[in-house]
Amino acid sequence: MLADSALLFCAFFWGMSFATMKILITIYPSCWLLFLRFTAGALMIYAFFNGRIHESIRKCLKGGIIIGALLFIALETQTIGLLYIGGGRSAFISAIYVLIVPLMMWGIRKIFPGWVTLFAACLCVLGMYFLTGDDMNGSMNTGDILTIICAFTFAVQILAINHYTQDCDPVTLSFVEFVTLAVLSFITSLIFETRTEIISTRGLPELIFTIVLCTFGCYMIQICAQKYAKPSHAAIIMSLESVFGLLSGIVFLGESLTLRMAAGCTMIFAAVMIAELEPFMHFRFVNMNRG
Repeated sequence: MLADSALLFCAFFWGMSFATMKILITIYPSCWLLFLRFTAGALMIYAFFNGRIHESIRKCLKGGIIIGALLFIALETQTIGLLYIGGGRSAFISAIYVLIVPLMMWGIRKIFPGWVTLFAACLCVLGMYFLTGDDMNGSMNTGDILTIICAFTFAVQILAINHYTQDCDPVTLSFVEFVTLAVLSFITSLIFETRTEIISTRGLPELIFTIVLCTFGCYMIQICAQKYAKPSHAAIIMSLESVFGLLSGIVFLGESLTLRMAAGCTMIFAAVMIAELEPFMHFRFVNMNRG
């Protein structure tokens, strides 16, 4: 429950960051912004946990690089995909990772997630469709393909975190993940993006919020929490990011809320509650059978 609560904390602040990211993306190109976020995040982790990092860096190097590279691919394919499709369509396709995670656990690791979890995952994807369905018209294009790659990569990253946190220090994994993302973002920005100001006074409060809470805080908490949370439940809980993102747009950007979007939010919340109550439902069912 503590791990799931921590993931809920991450989903909340990632959702709240939607409004700030809309501001920051007008100031910095996407790769430069990733470089700033994860370089600053890595420095913060090292400042607080340098002794711990030195002790376990060798053991965590491979896992951290893999997790960081997967997250970079997911973020970049999602960002590039947005050049071809709308934000709602992108959010829906990206959210399919909620269903991919339990199916991959079942198909690759032979761990059946349970019918309740599968139902919750399907309900979550349906809720995402209602939340973003107004933007779902049109045939499949390059943006859709890139965003599907993003969804699969997010799913693999969640499973990779679950795998490597069993034997590696999660804080050190986070540090290596951040460094990997910073390096890949820097290289990509030099190749594909124009140079920009590294520090700008515009959007500075939003940048600090994004670095301290949404990057340093949330990504490190995600890795630490997933050491104790089921990957399928983690995916469902983190899907609440879209709901909190919608709320941030309404509160801070004056965006509107339709009845259809409200129904989608309700479905996603219901999916999270079903996933969280599954252990208690299973316990009650077993006790009834024994009785």
